[in-house]
Amino acid sequence: MKALTATYLQKSQTLLKLASSKGGAAQVRWRSTDLGSWESANPRWQVIGGRILFRFYVQGNRNYWISSVKPMSWGIRILLSRPDNPLPEAFDVSWRESPAECTPDAGQLWDIVRYWLKQIFPAHRIIWARKRSDLARTLSGLFLRVHFRQYGKDFFLIAAGTDNAEESHLALGQALLWLSHINRKGGIGTVPTIHVLVPSGSASILWHRAQYLNRDRIRAEVWEYRRQRDDDLHIRLAAAPAPPEEHRDFRWPVLGPFRWSPKLEQVINLAPECIRRHPRFQDYDSLRLWDLEFAKVTGPERDCIAFGVGTVRTELTADNFDSLRLLIQEILYYRRPDSPDTQHPYYRLQAERWLEALILDNIPHLFPEMAAESVYSQIPVYLGKDPGRIDILGADRHGTLVVMELKVTPDYDLPVQALDYWGRVIHHNNNGDFERRGYFSETRLNRRRPKLYLISPVFSFHDSTESLLRYLDPDLEVWKISINEDWRCGVRALRRACYRCRDME
Repeated sequence: MKALTATYLQKSQTLLKLASSKGGAAQVRWRSTDLGSWESANPRWQVIGGRILFRFYVQGNRNYWISSVKPMSWGIRILLSRPDNPLPEAFDVSWRESPAECTPDAGQLWDIVRYWLKQIFPAHRIIWARKRSDLARTLSGLFLRVHFRQYGKDFFLIAAGTDNAEESHLALGQALLWLSHINRKGGIGTVPTIHVLVPSGSASILWHRAQYLNRDRIRAEVWEYRRQRDDDLHIRLAAAPAPPEEHRDFRWPVLGPFRWSPKLEQVINLAPECIRRHPRFQDYDSLRLWDLEFAKVTGPERDCIAFGVGTVRTELTADNFDSLRLLIQEILYYRRPDSPDTQHPYYRLQAERWLEALILDNIPHLFPEMAAESVYSQIPVYLGKDPGRIDILGADRHGTLVVMELKVTPDYDLPVQALDYWGRVIHHNNNGDFERRGYFSETRLNRRRPKLYLISPVFSFHDSTESLLRYLDPDLEVWKISINEDWRCGVRALRRACYRCRDME
């Protein structure tokens, strides 16, 4: 551990003295254990060579080096480290309001990783381990990254804790960014193997994505763990998700015919050139203005309408019809290229959906290679019980499917997310799912691999896009389509670059 600067050292000692002055009023929490008061834990510290050695008592004396001391709204957080654990452990001292369960147990993830290493690579030697963000390389602090070696061969592990299981699907993109950085430094001489370790129940999407990597450039294995008790940890290789069963695990939206009612027609006539109607399975129809939903239409005859933007809806009646009229006028006033207030929610909400609506209205001009009558938005694609929605799915004039993913802000995970949907489309297409449900009735689909279009404003592609593409399926044909930054004024394709992942260096 590096020595602290003189200023930071003085600040840390000041905060430690403040905690000590609280005495019995200060409550201590270490890892996930309440240690009682500051006095009962008996913390002490000593400055040695510009570092602070911290000691406290819990079932014997514990010795750590202090990584940092941070003031919090409820007290201070002391991050402790030791040579055999790269994850700083939180030692929380609170005298206002206890942090309680909001503090994740960083040491628990390291224990799980150590157990995995012992079971799978018993002769391993850890070269490097970190769990901190690196903004310059877009590496997140959500995941633990471990470089280890066994019998002279390098291996890499990225692990997610149970406290961020919902973000586990980002682990593969993070792994590719990490290895891309190591490759640029010349640190990997052979095809690397990356192991991804995530909580049970969050491995299916990662397993699926790993199947579509370029195995000549990277190998990936996905593992999942489940802990029922402190001494009951189960780890296994992730398996393919069970095939989903329609009507039990998933449904498909009904394309038509649309059901109409006099009340629905009356609403659409308020702005017939702008209001678009989208079916949402059998549940309801969505009414949108530049893809901002302002009403839901339900009922067997589609005569029940609830309006409002967001979660609060009002049932439409004759008495409040003028309120709906005013809402539509207000949305159209702010949701336009020359909006008088670009910070207004009606301008900012659902920006990617707005871009999607503009593209759908101009397919023949933007993509003359596409069959304009065979383009759909927000098509569901399934992986087991995990649903996903493709921004735009279409077919070219030769019957090859085209998967379009849109982003209006930089997103490093765009290539990996698009790869996920691309793989799902392959499965549905090979099974004939689209034709069987009435899609592409005017186009004869072939069974070739789909094309992938990544669409974003010219300065909104993440810098790592090309770096990640080189790790993807060698048969993947990707088009990176840069559009104008002022796309709300009308979408223009400024540059179209085709990448064949097999040929990328």
